[in-house]
Amino acid sequence: MKSLLAFELNKIFRQKSIYVVYVVLLGLVMISLNAQYVVGKSAYYKDWEGELTHEKYKQAEAAHAELTKNSNENTVWTEEMREKAGVYEEIAVAKRLDETNDMSIQYFQSNLPQLNEKTFEYRKEALHLGMLEDVNVNKLYYHKAPAEMIDFVRTFGTMLTGALLLIGLAPIFSNEYMTGMDQLQLSTRHGRRKGIHAKIAASLIYTAFVIVVWGAFNLVQRIFVYGDGGWSAPLQQLFQYRYSPYDYDMLTYIFVQLGIHALGAVGFALLVLLISAWCRHTILSILISGAIFSLPIAIVVFFKIDLGMYENILDFTYTNVMRVSDLYDRFEVLNLFGYPVLYSYAAIVVMAVLSIAATKLLLYTMKRREVA
Repeated sequence: MKSLLAFELNKIFRQKSIYVVYVVLLGLVMISLNAQYVVGKSAYYKDWEGELTHEKYKQAEAAHAELTKNSNENTVWTEEMREKAGVYEEIAVAKRLDETNDMSIQYFQSNLPQLNEKTFEYRKEALHLGMLEDVNVNKLYYHKAPAEMIDFVRTFGTMLTGALLLIGLAPIFSNEYMTGMDQLQLSTRHGRRKGIHAKIAASLIYTAFVIVVWGAFNLVQRIFVYGDGGWSAPLQQLFQYRYSPYDYDMLTYIFVQLGIHALGAVGFALLVLLISAWCRHTILSILISGAIFSLPIAIVVFFKIDLGMYENILDFTYTNVMRVSDLYDRFEVLNLFGYPVLYSYAAIVVMAVLSIAATKLLLYTMKRREVA
């Protein structure tokens, strides 16, 4: 089995196109980021970092009023003034978020007693209330590095993973059909099953390699540009996650995000293998797998198709699970026999089921093939 695994890994990693595409894509990412060294901006947060108390809120309001009291449309603001104003605005946003959170908690506390405890609506609101009670947005840190790392996964990370899995895995079976290698493997003792297991294991290792490489690039580049602070900042300090009910700091969420992304990537990798096993031509395998990967984005972003009641299905596609953000930026649940199931948990189950199904179908497909 070890020799088969090494053989399959060699077949994947010797493809020069993988490295060419990876370097080109990372180069394009660097150009699009156009990041400048801004670590020095963290100095403006030093006096305010940590827990935001009532006294700090009052001090920030007074400092902001002092900064702007003599300003008018003709005032030329220095960089220091702009940076300080930005800090005061972040503190004001944290205060508004805390007030909004308290209002939501009060609403659920007053509304829950009016609902039947055995209904889905009661269980849903009780779950939402419990999550909101754990959320603490009264913290401030200079969080540019972790914020950009989180956004990278949603955009460039998903693009890189999808593209590299297509290029690296789509030819695995298709190339063997074209060269006749599949007949050789099928004719050997235990060739089918052990060979398929080796291909699956090699594909999973390759998937991990793809994610680890751009993950390391993301970490090093962000820390170099923005510094190494802000990991303890609440997730809600990011605009997209302001109304997220998850009590995560940014470091915790980064690990959760990478885990969910990897789960979606594994599912997609197994699907690419399955499609490759069904297609005798590599280009057809790439086109079909690529269409499955890009279709959810095309529907929402380019075609803007209104799917109505079926729109939530997109949240559980491979692409959207790999993007992760839509699973955690708001409170969304499925109704499972009267019990609420968070989208984030449902996505894990969906990816696990799809991965198992793809593996079973792949084994069945190869079992049915006969030596010519």
